[in-house]
Amino acid sequence: MFEPGERFRRLGWTIGGLVTALAPHMLHLRPWVTGFVLAVCAWRLLAERRDWRLPGAVLRTTIAIGATFGVIVSYTTITGLDGGTALLTLMAALKLMETRTPRDHVVLIFIGWFLCLSAFFYAQDLRMVAWILPTVWLLAAALLVVARRGQAGPALTPFRTTGAMLAKALPLALVLFLFFPRIAGNFWGAPSTERALTGLTEEMSPGDLSDLTLNDTVAFRVRFAGRLPPPIQRYWRGPVLTEFDGYTWSRGASQAYFRPPVQFVGEPTDYSVTLEPTGQRMLFALDLVQRWPRELAGQTWGYQLRTRNPVHALLQYEARSYLHYLAGTTLSRALRNRHLQLPAGRNPRTIRLAQDMRAAAGSDRKYARAVLAMFRDQEFYYTLTPPGLARDSVDDFLFNTRQGFCGHFASAFTMLMRAAGIPARVVAGYQGGDWNPVGGYLIVRQSHAHAWSEIWLAESGWTRVDPTAAVAPERVERGLEAALADEELLPGSLRRNYELLWQASMIWDSFNSRWNDWVVRFNRLQQEQLLRAFGFDDPDWRDLAFVLGTGLAAGLLLLSGWLAWEFRPQRPDPAAASYRRFVARMTRAGVERQPHEAPRDFAERVRRFRPDLGTAAAAITELYLRLRYLPLPGARDLRLLRTLVQRFDP
Repeated sequence: MFEPGERFRRLGWTIGGLVTALAPHMLHLRPWVTGFVLAVCAWRLLAERRDWRLPGAVLRTTIAIGATFGVIVSYTTITGLDGGTALLTLMAALKLMETRTPRDHVVLIFIGWFLCLSAFFYAQDLRMVAWILPTVWLLAAALLVVARRGQAGPALTPFRTTGAMLAKALPLALVLFLFFPRIAGNFWGAPSTERALTGLTEEMSPGDLSDLTLNDTVAFRVRFAGRLPPPIQRYWRGPVLTEFDGYTWSRGASQAYFRPPVQFVGEPTDYSVTLEPTGQRMLFALDLVQRWPRELAGQTWGYQLRTRNPVHALLQYEARSYLHYLAGTTLSRALRNRHLQLPAGRNPRTIRLAQDMRAAAGSDRKYARAVLAMFRDQEFYYTLTPPGLARDSVDDFLFNTRQGFCGHFASAFTMLMRAAGIPARVVAGYQGGDWNPVGGYLIVRQSHAHAWSEIWLAESGWTRVDPTAAVAPERVERGLEAALADEELLPGSLRRNYELLWQASMIWDSFNSRWNDWVVRFNRLQQEQLLRAFGFDDPDWRDLAFVLGTGLAAGLLLLSGWLAWEFRPQRPDPAAASYRRFVARMTRAGVERQPHEAPRDFAERVRRFRPDLGTAAAAITELYLRLRYLPLPGARDLRLLRTLVQRFDP
């Protein structure tokens, strides 16, 4: 059992490691879970310091039942990522209430390591790695402190010892990472039904996209094989919204339609997309996509790419798009009717306005231009903070507030088209992107979320119309920030305004991109490419097993050599070796040095028992002490000591 001071020190190491491992989860846990755990940690340290009695079994059981019930109420489950992590964290806090033996500390430290592992389910970027790796090291140091008995040494000693241990394991870890067989799927992509990832959804209400633009996180990165398209052509197609209830646009449940044919015009644009986890079944592609991985996703009748399973992990795919096309020049009656539907009794003023303007315009194309001219010439304003809208949202926007974001303009324009008998729909996605000159790719952020309209015209089929460009052309041509008033600041505005900060953010994002390419997305295909680099023309599982076994053997050999060198017999000190020869000769002469006897005491005893050897013994002893304990001993003194010992003949 530990002494009181030693117990407190070990408890401090354990709690420090546990709280550090818990830190990445605090953004995802309910506040009451985090507060309970931190309160228990503080109470446990205070109880150890003041020698309070720990709670009994009945009280701990009652708290455990209450904590489990709280998790069920807050998360509706005790399984899954969020619910399971919350329950594990609470049980770790309860374990602190009965921590008495080293085994209890070891259990808590292993819970800390498990929390480090589960943190990668939320994110695998460099920021998470930069936090988790030192945390693993801290927990290893805590385990060493708990396992050792005796007086405490310097505070950094556990870190030095465990750091050397972890460094020895690196070669084997690298071999296992590179050559251990990769299982289909993505372990880190385990879905969490309790948490919603930020990003576009398959519904759009007024204000939804303006809220999303306040999120500066990366949605996806794009590497182009050729020329970068100009900003005005960077429309990244997402969900196609065709059902309208008067306030909200949605994709709708019925999707049993044939996809209208597309005629592509001009040169293609090839690119690679690295999509961040979304939790949605949608991929994004430059409008309009012609080629994509068919095994990964299908294309709907609205030309949207949809995956078979939600995207819960980093995903990369190749695609080819054409910036110019003729889509659906013939429209079936079923699709026409779907794109003309409006809710009965909703937004009546908008319907009357559309009918009057269409009658005056004379044609569908001229009518669409007239609506755009209305947005451009009348007092409509583009803003991120528009006022709320009434139940008849389009009526309220067109005739009252006249302030809105891209979603407001796309919704109003699409309804105006339908009310005039023109098939129309809303398309949500992203527009634009930030070019990273360091990594040579385009960064599309959540703040680039955008919505536009598509109308069907007999001459050209489905035609993209962006009503936002009529009110704020700067949004499409130069980005969102250029279209906003000075007082409407976006996330990341500070670094955009300072070149040094902007370049630093681009360098950091480039590092993250490389990390994703080389580590997070390392899969079976890249393993095969690596094996080909080692000379295997057509690698299979036998080649992989051979390289894995060879690599592990080489790693173990390297580790054995390192340990042999570290624990090699130390070369004796030359001065001490000469002095031992002197002592051995005196032993043969009948004067044996005692274990407790200092060199000068031994020399004095030699002088008493063998006066004829006293002078030589004193000279040898003083030279030895000078070489061992005085600063900067000279080589001349060492040679003299060796000479005196060689000549010494008792």
